Amino acid sequence: MAGEIYFSNLAGNFDYQQILDQVQYIKSQQILLLQEREAHIQSKKDAITNYRTLIKDLQGIFEDLVSPTLFAEKSVSISDETALSVTITDPTQVSESNLDISVLQLAKNDVWLTGGGVADKNAAITSLSAGSLTVSYQGTDYTINYDNTDSLQSIVDKLNTQFQSNNANLSASLFFDGVNYRLMIKGLDTGAGNTVTITDSLTGAGSLTDALGGFNNVQTAQNAQISIYGTTVESSTNTFDSVLPGVVIEAKSVTASPVNVTIGKDYQPFKDKLQEFISKYNEIVDFVQTNTSKEGVLSGDYTLQSIRSQIFNGLTPLMELGIINVDKDTGHLSIDNTELDNKLQTEPSTVQTKISDLDNNLRDYFYSVLDPYGPLKSKEKGYDRQIEAIEKKIEIDTKRIDAEIEILRKQFIALQVYMAEMEDLRLRLSSLFTNQTTQQTQ
Repeated sequence: MAGEIYFSNLAGNFDYQQILDQVQYIKSQQILLLQEREAHIQSKKDAITNYRTLIKDLQGIFEDLVSPTLFAEKSVSISDETALSVTITDPTQVSESNLDISVLQLAKNDVWLTGGGVADKNAAITSLSAGSLTVSYQGTDYTINYDNTDSLQSIVDKLNTQFQSNNANLSASLFFDGVNYRLMIKGLDTGAGNTVTITDSLTGAGSLTDALGGFNNVQTAQNAQISIYGTTVESSTNTFDSVLPGVVIEAKSVTASPVNVTIGKDYQPFKDKLQEFISKYNEIVDFVQTNTSKEGVLSGDYTLQSIRSQIFNGLTPLMELGIINVDKDTGHLSIDNTELDNKLQTEPSTVQTKISDLDNNLRDYFYSVLDPYGPLKSKEKGYDRQIEAIEKKIEIDTKRIDAEIEILRKQFIALQVYMAEMEDLRLRLSSLFTNQTTQQTQ
């Protein structure tokens, strides 16, 4: 019969380990049952944790959906995107408008180039006397020394070392005109206020200026200019971020005629977010149906269904708008985009009011459900306590079984020793009787 232990060969040595293994197997069945119970509870906890994550995701989408900024989004249409770009940075400050913008000039940096140069950039400029060159920029002077051992390349290197070590937004470089290498010095900031001034300590023969044919201002620093509403506006860069509240205009090229810019309402982000919200809700519906069905891990637990139902009830404002359809078979929701577009175009304030009502219905409920002391977290903690209790019992039972097996092991060893002693006694008695019988026969 199952569970019975059979002893054999007690007259000699026997394999007691096999008996111990069988005993341990029988006693360990209760631990296996506990482990199965623990795994089942863990699967329940995992389901609750996953559901809590879904609700948290839905809450995040909800927060975006009811944000006033989302409903205030604006779209921009530009007749010539090669001339300028317009970016909405704060749609709540921007009103719908139609305007013409002309780009009169782009911002430029200051660039200086020598009139002449040298054929070999690495050869010493022997005509130089000992002197210095000072580049003034944004109120600071940057000076290098030169003499007849310097090449044009070493002059460039000295200038860049001076600029970089002082974090000056300047650069020096070689400019090859096809015959000679010339020296180019430029400020890296655009705007009329960022001019470069070059001063040589020497004049005439022996000076660096004379050796390189003088310095020419080949590009003058200037501000960008645009005309908007008939008014000329300037910026030290090609970016205009304070002309219109919540709008950044970027000039790209000078225009021969005004560029038309239309700013209107953009409901697409709102529609996309609403669809994301509905899709996540449907995911929750499927999760609840799967996990609370007869075969589900949370069968008979109505917590998930209760939360899902409460969220559904909170969607009443959307139902009242007539933009949500309900599938009675699956419980899924869908958006009537035709009706939604109609409402957004004809009754945008009504839609906004209903979104505000949605906020009032669900905001506090989401927080209560996801609260550390809310229903979901409380269930997780309850399952944790059950798992902890089972693991503690498994630990205790395992130690008890191990102790019982060890006692049996010692008993079997003692029995084996006793049996060996009895066998030895039997052999000696048998030998004694055999000897006596032999003597009597003789």
